Parts: sequence; structure tokens; C-alpha cells
Amino acid sequence: MKWNDVHLQPAGAAKFGYLHVHDGKSRYWRRNVGLTARVLALLEGRNAQAKSPWVFTSEHGTQPLSVFTVDCQHAKVRALLNEHLTKNGMPAFPRDFVIHPLRHTMLSRLGEAGADAFTVMRIAGHSTVVVSQRYVHPSPESLERAFERLEAANQKAVAKLPQGGKVLLLPTNLPTLPAGGEAAVS
Repeated sequence: MKWNDVHLQPAGAAKFGYLHVHDGKSRYWRRNVGLTARVLALLEGRNAQAKSPWVFTSEHGTQPLSVFTVDCQHAKVRALLNEHLTKNGMPAFPRDFVIHPLRHTMLSRLGEAGADAFTVMRIAGHSTVVVSQRYVHPSPESLERAFERLEAANQKAVAKLPQGGKVLLLPTNLPTLPAGGEAAVS
């Protein structure tokens, strides 16, 4: 990732900046991904000391950080954590605990936080919402929050109506339909 892909200033009504992803496995990878306050602070700190067009560099600061370096660092951290965990009688991380599941965890947490599958799809760069549905597991609490947001949106809409928010009621004397028939309208 290069610094020209990092936008520390928010766009539009956003609170934080964003990253522009222009490269990936498919055309759906081309997207903007918003930053959190924590990531923004981290990137601002790195940017203040940057001497390279790359955000994360090799030891000499002249090349981008290699994916092999990241994998190696992850393996070392996993080994140290496993040593600590087993020493304290806790289960160790399995050998197949690699970096990619962290993406799955982030997308799942995004779903748990109330993001719908379409939002997850855009953030992840998935080609279809079907792929993104794997990450969205609504809890009873998140379903209730969805209805709370709906109620708040309905109240806002009613407040915008003319006549002080009075709603026209449908007449209650509508003709009923006979079984299998049509109503007579006069």
C-alpha cells in the first residue's frame, strides 16, 4: 500500500479518512474502505515519519514490506503466544491459525455490529452478497436494534409530514372480497 492510497482526511460527511484499494484478485476489489479512529491515529503517526512512498516498508525502508515477512512475523508471534498459553494450561493456537482468518473475524464483527450483507460485500470486495452472507449472523439483539432504527426512521418521516405529522387514515368501510371473487365498487 502506498501513501497516495491513504486518505487521512474524511470525504463528504464521513468522520475519518479512507484507504483506496485498487488492486486485488477481481474487479470487485477496487473500492474505498473507511478508517476507524484507531487506524487513523496509527496511520497519522506513521505518515509523520514516512520517508518512502510505501506505508509499510522493508527494514531498509526502500521496498514494500513483503508478505513473507508478515507471515514470518505472524508465525513468531503465534509461537510466543502458544508458549505462554500452554505454560498457563490454556489451549494453543492451531497451526492453521494464519492471517486470513483475521479478515473473516473483522467481517463477522462488522456484521455483528449491525452492518448488512450489502455493506459487508462492498467493504470486503466480494462479487456477490451471497458470499458476504457468510459473515453476517444477526443476533436477537441486532434484530431488535434493526427495528429500533426502523421505528426512529418512521418517527422522523412522520415528523416531516405536513399538518404537524398527522397521518391520513385509510377508511375502514372498504368492501370485503367474497371468497374467490371480486369486490363490487360503486
